[in-house]
Amino acid sequence: MPLLWSLAAGASAFYLALVGAGRKHPVKVAPALLLAAATFDVSPVASAGLVFCALGDGLLLDKERRFLHGLGAFLVGHLLLIGAFVVAGWEFLPPAALGGLGTLLLVAIAGVLGVLWKRLHGVLRLAVPLYAATLGAMVVAAGTHSAMALAGAVVFVVSDSVLAINHFTRRFRGAEMIVMVTYYSAILAIAGSFLQFS
Repeated sequence: MPLLWSLAAGASAFYLALVGAGRKHPVKVAPALLLAAATFDVSPVASAGLVFCALGDGLLLDKERRFLHGLGAFLVGHLLLIGAFVVAGWEFLPPAALGGLGTLLLVAIAGVLGVLWKRLHGVLRLAVPLYAATLGAMVVAAGTHSAMALAGAVVFVVSDSVLAINHFTRRFRGAEMIVMVTYYSAILAIAGSFLQFS
């Protein structure tokens, strides 16, 4: 993998150490920005998607006041990643498998939304399902690209599900570490899926 990808992995480990110490810091955005730089020559659209992920990272440093803004930034990031996967078009999974994957995602998303629904109010009752559907579409699009992309996208779903449950229902110990480990693993894999073909 290129140097910038390795630096992103190192920056991820550094921020996870801060999370383990109970601290937050704007360095949280560094891995996504480094991965955006690493993928720019291969896929400017994927690079732009990772920039919006970095923006979402920064906004979610203040989840209480900026949750909806962060959600919007990540939504745009997922739309851009969908475009990048579609343009790349390596056709990793056949249509039947993609259909099955989409069905499983609908069930999983419905289950998470069922848990969250009573805690969602106002614009969040539109924004959260829209985001969840976009995230699901990103996973299916990743399934057309490569095994690494699909793995990253699925882990992204795990990360966001834990974040949503912890934010809206009940906070639990270790949630922030789980969210960040899975999130960084997801973006490293997604960026790597483009770089492995470069």
